[in-house]
Amino acid sequence: MYFRSNPITWLSKKQKVVSRNSIEAEYRSIAATLAELKWIQNLLSELHLPSTIPTIRLDNLGAVLLASNPIMHSRTKHFEFDFYFVKDAIKQKQLHLPHVSATFQIVDIFTKPLTSTTFSVFSRKLIVFAKSNH
Repeated sequence: MYFRSNPITWLSKKQKVVSRNSIEAEYRSIAATLAELKWIQNLLSELHLPSTIPTIRLDNLGAVLLASNPIMHSRTKHFEFDFYFVKDAIKQKQLHLPHVSATFQIVDIFTKPLTSTTFSVFSRKLIVFAKSNH
């Protein structure tokens, strides 16, 4: 997560339940991230700091389309709570959920093998630099 242009938190963990497909896994992750975002927004509010509508950038187009579709699908009933939690936030303009090509997913630096060029670009965007031995 970023606050303005500064990275403030990052988390990667194994999900507690087995998902039936990547859309469900992504949706559960969105809901968990949204809960943390709401906590951070409450903290910023208590500190009298302005916040904007949070954005979660996804490379899973299926999850983005599911979030923007107002119809409940029968395949979503086993993660219905997360489904409505995210949809309500989007409907109330409390969350922006754009699709981002996988080639621009900066967090992949933490979870996937990357080419050295991509690694360098992403590390600069995260303001992370390798420690020099000098």
